[in-house]
Amino acid sequence: MSNIVVSPHYLSTNAGIEILQNGGNAIDAAIGTNIVQGVVAPETCGIGGDLFSLIWINGESTPYCLDSSGYAGSNVDISQLSTFESIPLDHPMSVTVPGAVKGWFNMHDRFGKLSIDDIFSHAIKICDEGFKVSTELHHSLLIHKETLNKQESGSELFPDGESPEIGAIIKRSLLGKTLKRLSIDGPEYFYTGSVAKKISETLNHVLTEDDLRSFESKWIEPLSIDVYGKTGWVTPPHTQSYLTLGTLKIYELLDDGSDNIDFHTLVESYRAIASERDDLTYDYGENIDQFNGLNLGYLKTLSNLINKDTTSVFGQPKELGGGTAYMCTKDNDGNAVSLIQSNFHGIGSTIGVDDLGFFLHNRGAGFNLIHNHPNSLKPGRKPLHTLSPTMWSIDGNLDMVIGTRGGRYQPQLLSHFILKILKNENLEHAMTSPRWNIDEFGKESVSEINIEPGIDEKIINELIKKGHKVNQLNDLQNSYGPISAIVNTADSWKALHDIRVDTASSIIE
Repeated sequence: MSNIVVSPHYLSTNAGIEILQNGGNAIDAAIGTNIVQGVVAPETCGIGGDLFSLIWINGESTPYCLDSSGYAGSNVDISQLSTFESIPLDHPMSVTVPGAVKGWFNMHDRFGKLSIDDIFSHAIKICDEGFKVSTELHHSLLIHKETLNKQESGSELFPDGESPEIGAIIKRSLLGKTLKRLSIDGPEYFYTGSVAKKISETLNHVLTEDDLRSFESKWIEPLSIDVYGKTGWVTPPHTQSYLTLGTLKIYELLDDGSDNIDFHTLVESYRAIASERDDLTYDYGENIDQFNGLNLGYLKTLSNLINKDTTSVFGQPKELGGGTAYMCTKDNDGNAVSLIQSNFHGIGSTIGVDDLGFFLHNRGAGFNLIHNHPNSLKPGRKPLHTLSPTMWSIDGNLDMVIGTRGGRYQPQLLSHFILKILKNENLEHAMTSPRWNIDEFGKESVSEINIEPGIDEKIINELIKKGHKVNQLNDLQNSYGPISAIVNTADSWKALHDIRVDTASSIIE
């Protein structure tokens, strides 16, 4: 057995490993890793965002699944947005109840081992002592300087009123104070009293204090399907996680038995299932049994739409961005966590809350403005989520924990990476090999693929011959990751982090 932490930032990874070294388990480590990530990389996640996790408890054969995402406020009104095609990213109605804080405490209450004070202490220390500004944070603060710098919660991010340079040290003492109170008073500090009042007032009462007070995380059943002899587990709708498993299963149904991946078939498998995402992915509430997105008969029907010799015409899902952090942990006892947490678009809505040092996400932008659509903006409803964590098992035993950021591209990035592992490709090569994404399903070309450098020219020519438009990129893209992975091999457990993001790290011991 091994203690393992993989995350998008070395300070987050270090915190997780220290928690494991101090007697914590994988759940404690995941929480601590996440809290630190929100401090040092607010462009990815933070206490103003949502959270999903898959938790593997050694000795059991099914992971636990936590939905700690929030719903739209009682006072949202779709009619007020009639002049917009989509919800503006900085509009109060883009903010749903932030779920991450309640998620951390629910995870800890059910499975935690260390005291919550010990878990929060790492992030609080970093807030007070400061940390180096990463390349990604530097660029994010440059973009949002005008909006953030004039808010109390954002002022500390701009020493002397200027955007900090890469490598500069900044402190977040306001956020540190908020985290300290959370560690002492628990989630009630965030969801009731003065903090809830400030959040509601900041949003012109679109979210009410009662919306916040009433929020609860939910333990739900994960979705699963067998692919190439392994069982993949994901979070159900209202997340799009099923697209990863569905893509892989459709590919398996069409597989000719070759050890090599047929790029065209994989791309078409994704396009086929993603084309119906916006009609299948929404808040089912208590009616999740009505979701058929991983029904084998449905997937076979989609596979029949794919022509292995040419591209097909598929509808295009709505474009949704992402500011997300994925991290995974495993402990010596065999417990593991696949956790994803997000502000949605970069630093979120850029709406700060008083002097509490954090910003609210804009996950509500995942709603549409189509009246009577099951994913339209409505009080108490949860929006379509792009978050797509995965966990894998064989014969009831944990085998892999894998995820990434990337907004709507997450299933594209994950399906190719995971398929390489399922096809027994070298793990390190699978992590560094070229990735792709699809921005356009239609318009001027039936399929337009962006591909990182390094793909064999023969494959490129074959894609073009089959009707794809191919854009060959000059560099690896940091937005095509970072994928974080923990994988069981014949020899030992492996930890894999992504070279595409310079702060990403993994530790195994």
